[in-house]
Amino acid sequence: MAAFLRDPGNSIVVIALCIAVTLLVWPIATGVNTAFFHTSALILTAISFWSTHKLPEHVTALILMLGAVLLAVAPPAVAFSGFGSGGTWLIFGGLVLGVAISESELDKRLADAVLSRVRLSYGGIIAAMMVLSFALAVVMPGTIPRILVLMPIALALADRMGFEKGSRGANGIAMAVGLGSAFPSWSLLPANLPVVVHIGAIEAVYGIAPTYAEHFITHFPVMGLLRGILSGCVLYLLFRSTAMPVLHDARLEPLNRKVRRLAWLLAITLGFWVTDFLHGISPAWIGLSAAVILLLPWSGLLSKDAFKLKINFGPVFYIAGILSVGAIMSNSGLDKFLASHVIDMLEPEKGQDALNFVSILGLGIVSALGMTAPGAPAITVPLAETLAQATGLPLLTVLMIELTGQSLVLLPYALPPVAVAIIVGEVKVGKAVKATFVTAVAVILFLVPLQYFYWKAIGMFG
Repeated sequence: MAAFLRDPGNSIVVIALCIAVTLLVWPIATGVNTAFFHTSALILTAISFWSTHKLPEHVTALILMLGAVLLAVAPPAVAFSGFGSGGTWLIFGGLVLGVAISESELDKRLADAVLSRVRLSYGGIIAAMMVLSFALAVVMPGTIPRILVLMPIALALADRMGFEKGSRGANGIAMAVGLGSAFPSWSLLPANLPVVVHIGAIEAVYGIAPTYAEHFITHFPVMGLLRGILSGCVLYLLFRSTAMPVLHDARLEPLNRKVRRLAWLLAITLGFWVTDFLHGISPAWIGLSAAVILLLPWSGLLSKDAFKLKINFGPVFYIAGILSVGAIMSNSGLDKFLASHVIDMLEPEKGQDALNFVSILGLGIVSALGMTAPGAPAITVPLAETLAQATGLPLLTVLMIELTGQSLVLLPYALPPVAVAIIVGEVKVGKAVKATFVTAVAVILFLVPLQYFYWKAIGMFG
């Protein structure tokens, strides 16, 4: 037992489960409102498993939704409301698109097109990986699939430069793939899981959602473009190593008919995403439409067994569970209870935009550390309306500040794709923690103030 509890994750789960059991029994013994306490027990249990990864995320999501129905804290329509959210179906559409791109090897062709016949120094390789990561994000929604595509290329280039896996130089190149895939793509609506979850939660709780173009304009100049540049500079300074310049030589064969058709479908999908402010169709339904076309038996763009064997449905259930949290909390009144305590803690004041910006940003950072970035919206989004009323800020501005805070992950575990990059790239954990922490601190010191003034300039503070 002692050995079991030495694992911090196991200790967290045991403590959380003990508190959850107390919350389940307490209302029976005292005769108070059971729904409030039982909802608290469910949310606490889910958070403990999501933050420690002691159960697969989708299993935890199913336990949460089923528990809400069995404990009568929410009717099925509320408990499983995440399946009606556009965010869930945007993830599904992205998974199908990712499989089609992988099967056609269009991703590798894009990588070769960017790197072919370009002579790169160490700094050039870092920059190329950052640029290529963002370029792939435009057409390939899943962050982890992008990392899995780019990492072998990055490690091969590192090897050709004389860097063995786990060496300082190789660690920097591998982290460029991880950070480049995870952070600049925060400005692209379908390209990053935490963003999809956050926007989906907004839609589920408030019935509104920013368009692809609105989200891009809000985040890309500072937290997309400048953040990518700053992240690359930090990685270069932390890991710079001396090596011979390398030439990535790849022979680009002409595109076959199948790949050309897929490229046209991706271009049309991207076109509809970018122009959603004109036609009003949600990015989720655009992505799902593309997925349906790919899945048609006569399309010829996916193998016959792809739906059964190659699409991982775990993220779909995970997102549905996350997006159901807000509705379950609202049904029991737990969201208002938490909001009142957050207001007391932050002590916001109307008219103090800068202080309110920093306070809400801090809430986003802490929530990401506690629940990881994809899970944080389950807590922060339901609190946004109360925060907006207390600060006098527009609701959408509060929600975007929360999202920015959740992107400022200080430790790798808080953002699963970065953790995947560390594993696949065989990066030393200490070096990865240092890179993530220093990058986040640099962004907070140099770019967060710029983000505030940029938002002021475009009228986001009213």
